[in-house]
Amino acid sequence: MDAIQGELEAERAENAHQRALNADLLRISRERANADRSLKPKKDRCGYVVMNSEEREISFKDGSRHLRKAKLWETTLQTPYSVQLSEAVVRKQIEEDLFPKNGGWLVARIGIMGRFNGSYERMMDAKEEHPEDPFYNDNVVIARQQHLKRKFRSKYWEISFMHTKPLGDVPEDLLPFAL
Repeated sequence: MDAIQGELEAERAENAHQRALNADLLRISRERANADRSLKPKKDRCGYVVMNSEEREISFKDGSRHLRKAKLWETTLQTPYSVQLSEAVVRKQIEEDLFPKNGGWLVARIGIMGRFNGSYERMMDAKEEHPEDPFYNDNVVIARQQHLKRKFRSKYWEISFMHTKPLGDVPEDLLPFAL
């Protein structure tokens, strides 16, 4: 039993070491991306940049299956991740950056306070079932309407997502230029 416990502790220590190395590599990658895009100070910026945010009209079916239209917002963020990285690696890392399980969402800094893990149709159905729930009054990302883009011209991955309200004030470190 002690041997197994010792092996488990050794594996945990190795795992912690690998996570620390990964964190350092991500920090270096972010700083290089910031320098490449002339974002200063390169060490203090998160590496994500709001490229655009625009109102879009979408069609969806309501609870009685009638076709309806709604206005949502689509926002595109440029990531600090090179297009040379694989989609699977980038998708996982963006998820961890924007929506970490422990809270402190990066997107909260631009006014997005919730995430619905489904389609807009399902969200509207849920809102009808729970009209008193304040969640549906927040600016909410619709997880099913989230798309990655590999932008070879800019050399960085971008993520676009639909959300229910316009962005709040965009902090200076998320702008693609210096004020």
